[in-house]
Amino acid sequence: MGMSTRIEAFVPDTDKEYQKHKQVYDVCTKADVSLPKETEEYFKGCDEPEQKLQVELVKGQHYIIYGRDMEEGFEVELSQLPEGVTKIRFINSW
Repeated sequence: MGMSTRIEAFVPDTDKEYQKHKQVYDVCTKADVSLPKETEEYFKGCDEPEQKLQVELVKGQHYIIYGRDMEEGFEVELSQLPEGVTKIRFINSW
């Protein structure tokens, strides 16, 4: 069984645009009504609203695969992270 590792980056849920659409999402979901077009577009492609907080990192731009004798990992270039990123998560999957 192999293991893979990936990196995920996140902006905080205090982002004003996110908070605005999250409130609309919550009210509409609770009332079981359709989302307004603007909010629907904002969350497009997200199964859950929290996915909108995730920021895609690009290999070679934001990080590289680090390796030397008997070592391998990630090296994240903090100065190149997208604006607003406050959290980086390293995930191992089996």
